Amino acid sequence: MRRLAPLLLLLALSCPTGTGADVVVTIPKGSSTSAIADSLRARGVIDNPIKFRLLARLLGFDRKLRHGRYTLPTRSEELSILRLLTEPGRTSIMVTIPEGFRLNQIADLLEQNEVCPAADLIAACQDRVLLSSLGIPLNSAEGYLFPDTYDLELGAQASDVVRVLAARFHEVFEELRLEHAPVLDDARTVILASIIEREVALEDEVPVVAGIFLKRLKLGIPLQSCATVQYLLPEPRECLTIQDTRIESPYNTYLHPGLPPGPISNPGRRALRAAMRPAETEYLYFVAKGDGSHIFSRTLREHESAKHRVNRGA
Repeated sequence: MRRLAPLLLLLALSCPTGTGADVVVTIPKGSSTSAIADSLRARGVIDNPIKFRLLARLLGFDRKLRHGRYTLPTRSEELSILRLLTEPGRTSIMVTIPEGFRLNQIADLLEQNEVCPAADLIAACQDRVLLSSLGIPLNSAEGYLFPDTYDLELGAQASDVVRVLAARFHEVFEELRLEHAPVLDDARTVILASIIEREVALEDEVPVVAGIFLKRLKLGIPLQSCATVQYLLPEPRECLTIQDTRIESPYNTYLHPGLPPGPISNPGRRALRAAMRPAETEYLYFVAKGDGSHIFSRTLREHESAKHRVNRGA
C-alpha cells in the first residue's frame, strides 16, 4: 500500500471542479466503470477517463457506483464525480403522453426520455401473447396506450411500459363505462374514439362529431374522416389532396364505409366518453374551417354551401 500512496496522492489531487455548465447523464443499470468513464468523458464531465478508472479501482469506488440519472457539472475533477456517483441517482422520469399520440410518436417520446428503445416498444405492442394477457383484442396496442403523465423507470423493459399504459387505459375505460354503456362494442368504441381524437380539437365539438360518425355508421355512409387518411401518409399534410383520399387501404374511410380495422391514435378520456355518449343532433356533415373549428350541416346541400364558404375564406 505504501508504494501506492504517492500514486493515490497524485490521482486524488484536487483541481478546480465543476466550472462548466450542468449536463444530465444517465448511468444504465449494470454499467461497468469503464463504460461510465467513457460516457462522462463524452459529455464533458471529466477530462481523464483513465484517471477516473484508476481512482475507482484503487479507492474502492468501482464497487459503490450507482445507476440512474444525474445532473453533473462539466469540467469536473474525477474524484468529485466518483463521490457523486456513490449517491443514488434518479431511476425514473415523469413522462407526459399527449392525447392522440400514435404508437410511433409514443415510442419516440419514450426513447428520447431514455425509458426504452422505440423499436422495443413497437415490438412489445405487437406481441400477440402480451396483447392477449392485457385484454387487447387487436393486433396492436395502438389505441390502448392511455395518454397521461407517468413516472416511468429509466431503462425499463418495453413490455412493462406497455403493461402500465394499458392498465391505465382499462381503468379509465371501466370508469367511463359505469357512467354510460357504450353504443358500440369495446373494440369499435376505441377505434371510433381514436378517430374523434385526431379529428376534433374543440371540446364542445367532440360529442357532436361523435354523434355524426355514429349516425353515418348506422346509415352505411362512409365516415370520410381526414384523420384516417392522414394515418396513411408518411408525413401529415395541412390539407389533403384528392389523390390522398384515393389511397387504397381499409383505413381510408373515404373509400370504405364503416370503421377501419384498428385505432389510428391513442384516445384520451374526452374522446372515449364522446364515443360512448355522443351528442344527438340533426347534423350529418361537417367541414373544417381552418381555425380548429367546424361548420356542421344537416343536408348535403348545406354541406356543399359550407365548403364553398370555407374555400372562399368567408
